[in-house]
Amino acid sequence: MSDQTVTLGGNTPAQPLTELAVEAVEGPGKGARGVLKAGTFFIGSDPGCDLVVKDDAVSRRHCALELMAGEVVVKDLGSRNGTRYLGAKVTTARVPAGGSITVGKTTLQLKPLSAQGALPVSAREELHGLFARSLAMKQVFALLERVGPADSTVLLTGETGVGKGAAARALHALSPRASKPFHVFDCAAAHRGTLESVLFGHAKGAFTGADRDRAGAVDAAHGGTLFLDEVGELPIDLQPKLLRLLEEREFTPLGSNAVRRADVRVISATHRDLKAQGFRKDLYFRLAVTEIELPPLRSRPDDIAVLAERFARELSGAEGALDPTTIAAFQCMQWPGNVRELRNAVERVLAFGTIEGKAPEEQAGFIEARDSALERFERDYLVALLKQHEGNVTSAAKASKLARSHFYRLLERHGLSGKRS
Repeated sequence: MSDQTVTLGGNTPAQPLTELAVEAVEGPGKGARGVLKAGTFFIGSDPGCDLVVKDDAVSRRHCALELMAGEVVVKDLGSRNGTRYLGAKVTTARVPAGGSITVGKTTLQLKPLSAQGALPVSAREELHGLFARSLAMKQVFALLERVGPADSTVLLTGETGVGKGAAARALHALSPRASKPFHVFDCAAAHRGTLESVLFGHAKGAFTGADRDRAGAVDAAHGGTLFLDEVGELPIDLQPKLLRLLEEREFTPLGSNAVRRADVRVISATHRDLKAQGFRKDLYFRLAVTEIELPPLRSRPDDIAVLAERFARELSGAEGALDPTTIAAFQCMQWPGNVRELRNAVERVLAFGTIEGKAPEEQAGFIEARDSALERFERDYLVALLKQHEGNVTSAAKASKLARSHFYRLLERHGLSGKRS
């Protein structure tokens, strides 16, 4: 496989989306399909709608969709049974490409159509311990499925807690080395004075207390995968030795003159920008034959419910351990600690019955959580619309279909500005 670098920064694909497939995937209307392009796309039971859904719970003109900045604005049109996103009824919602909405009793998925240069999307929602419903993670799945069976070196990047270790294990499980060892070496946790010995092994007499030969992490991973976690913490003086391992497939234990062959696939991970922190460029390029960035949890809200429910089931041994209001509250949070933080939060809920261990009266109620989500939507919508109209406030106000005075008040409230014509 040729060298490639692929990054995913959330739910936005590699190129701006110009069309989406809207497909009924569950419920009475299953099988209905239409294509959303520029303009307004109407969904309902009326034969004149762009997507006709045969479901008794769907109104004649149920909702409307508009494609904007790679995402979809969903507007309920006063339907009898409402339009739902992430389990909650919405009047207006911003749904990422790859997300799903429910009209009546039918679930509709917004699927990106293939385009030249667009990233592939996996059909799977589970991949060797990873779980996803969002477009961003399904793109990650597709890349893992593609490079997993190869023996090339992979660099996994992304914020702390996004699941880089789980992605590394998935790559190993997809490879011909799956039956061989998967050995983790944490470059950040190893003691600086013994790091070389622990990684490459040492010979008897290499240092005080070395009373016998000892194998290192490279030997422990023989025939399988060596996962170098937080590789950005590797000291500069050891980086040439790792480069030799990657380029020559050989290494020398500390205190030994005997060169040893290495039969390992190297997968590494970091939350740092290796290109900007003085890391050896030649080593970076060898580590990043394929580079995959895992998106943060806050950019893929569709994944929060499935992950929370999965963690609750693992921790409690029971189905439905989390009530819908708790999951809804989780979907309104920002998760700076990502998937790891979400798991900890689920564990606290199961232990204390409340989020963050707070008393029930201290938690955000439905109205507060809804208003918080609405505030974020408003600001994101305004930023995207201004960008689409190159900062021209007058043009953006017209496109928003809001009264100009109302549009200006929204800009002022969110601290945004632009040029007026």
